[in-house]
Amino acid sequence: MRMLIVATTIAAISGSRIVAQAAPAAAAPPAQPFRGRLVGVFDEGTGEALAGVEIKNMLNGLSALTTATGTLTLFFVDTTGGLLSIRKLGYEPQTLAVGNSPRDSNGVTIVLKRTAQMLPTVVTKDKAVDSVPRYFSPALRGFEERRHQGFGHFVSEAQLRKKEGSRLSEIITANIPGAMTRPGRGGVVNIVGHRAGGSGGRMMDTSPCYITVYMDGVLYYSKVQAGGAPPPDFASLQANEYAGIEFYAGGATLPVQYTRTDAGCGTLLLWTRER
Repeated sequence: MRMLIVATTIAAISGSRIVAQAAPAAAAPPAQPFRGRLVGVFDEGTGEALAGVEIKNMLNGLSALTTATGTLTLFFVDTTGGLLSIRKLGYEPQTLAVGNSPRDSNGVTIVLKRTAQMLPTVVTKDKAVDSVPRYFSPALRGFEERRHQGFGHFVSEAQLRKKEGSRLSEIITANIPGAMTRPGRGGVVNIVGHRAGGSGGRMMDTSPCYITVYMDGVLYYSKVQAGGAPPPDFASLQANEYAGIEFYAGGATLPVQYTRTDAGCGTLLLWTRER
C-alpha cells in the first residue's frame, strides 16, 4: 500500500509542468547630484585641520567657510571651474585655480602657512626717573621731543611727582641753572634770570631781570607787555599741578614758536598736568 502511494505521487509530479518564478530585480539607486569637489585645508606646521577658512570663488563672488573638520565641497563653483581665494586670519592667503566637473573626482588639499607673529611694541625709557604713565597731548609730546634733543633745561613729570608738596619756585631753582628767586612783598616769590650779553663793544648787563613765562604754550607774562603788572608769584604755584617745566636762559636758542625780542632774560615754559 505504501509503495502504491509513493509511485502515484512520483507519477503526479512527473506529469506536471513546474514553472520557477524569478525574484523581482532590485530598483537602481537614484543618481546623486554633483555637489562639487571636496576641499580640505590644513596647517602647514601641525597638520591640523583648519576650521573657519574662507574659500571664495573670485569668478562669481560666492564663498563658504570650512567646517570643524577643515573641509567643504565646492557647491558654489560652476562645473567649468573657478579661481579660489583662500584666507584665514594669521595665515598667508592663497589663490588657486580648480576644475570642478564630475570628472574631477579627487579631492583638493590646501596647506596654509602661518604668518610671522607681530609682537607688541616694547617701550624703553631713558632713565628710571621717567617711569610715569604716558598720556601725552600734542603739547606735552613737543615738550618730550625738546627734552630729548637736549636744548634748554627740563624738569619732567616724574621729578615733579616726587615733590608733590613743594612750591614750584623751590623746584625751579633747585633743578634749573640760571633761574633764581627774588622775594617780593607779602611772601611773593618771583623767578628772575640774567640778561643776554651785549654786542658791539657794549658792556654786558648782568643784573637779574624778570623772565618771560608761557603757560601751556600761551604767553603768561612778558615784562614788555605786562604794562606794569607784577610778574607771577611762583610761591603760589604747586608742583602737583604741573607735568613739565622747561627753561631757556637769555641768549639760548628757543623753539621758534616761543622766540620773542623781549626774551633776553630767559624764557620759562610751564605745562600743566592732564591727569
